Amino acid sequence: MPMKKYIDGFYCRDDLHLQIINKESNRKILEALNEVHPTGLNVFELGKKTKLPLKTIYAQKAELFREYYINHLDNESAKIHRGRPSRTETQESDTKRNRVRLVVEDASGLYDPYDGKKPVPLPPGNVIYTDGFLDAWHTIVEKREEDALCDELLLFLDKIFTRITEHEDEATKKWAPSVGIDHCCSQCGLSHEARDFTRAMLLHLIDQLEKKLKFIDFMKSKQFLTDEGYERAKAKFNVRKNK
Repeated sequence: MPMKKYIDGFYCRDDLHLQIINKESNRKILEALNEVHPTGLNVFELGKKTKLPLKTIYAQKAELFREYYINHLDNESAKIHRGRPSRTETQESDTKRNRVRLVVEDASGLYDPYDGKKPVPLPPGNVIYTDGFLDAWHTIVEKREEDALCDELLLFLDKIFTRITEHEDEATKKWAPSVGIDHCCSQCGLSHEARDFTRAMLLHLIDQLEKKLKFIDFMKSKQFLTDEGYERAKAKFNVRKNK
């Protein structure tokens, strides 16, 4: 079963990763690997799925591997180094190299298999914060407030996961993340699908917050919204409410 996609697009850490994602061949390879995650594909399967020439597959997989977008699935391939291959690696048979399955990886935080030592791609919906902003966050947000909000969000997520897995409507139920360790990443151990679903739910919650009249009033009261902008936002809110 293909891995469900909840958030479109690719998220880049820097200009280098933007250049990599800007290549259509790289996007096709990553999309193909995302669809079958965590099973992975070898170069021949990638060629069949993406319709890209094998020469292109070999060239682009080397770039994606070097920049930590993808990794080898087989344990025996863990010995392969990033960068210039050793003499032993050079002597490995083409048959063995070609059957190695490739998997995509975009873990972060506690689940990052590189413990922050490698510049891995950003997971869907993730951003990089400046050091100064995070310093300010830890200064103005009290730990007890953060814990209380996180507890509320966890209760919300628990209800959502239960509702969607038990829903009678199959069109709704199909969006539930696949359950079981077979769907967990071989690299970080986390279900990318469940992680993406969770983030998509919370990001959409923020989107909904910004559309509430109370939020519009809040922005106006803090002088973050002009009179004209306030009236326009209220008019749009009333249109949405009456639909």
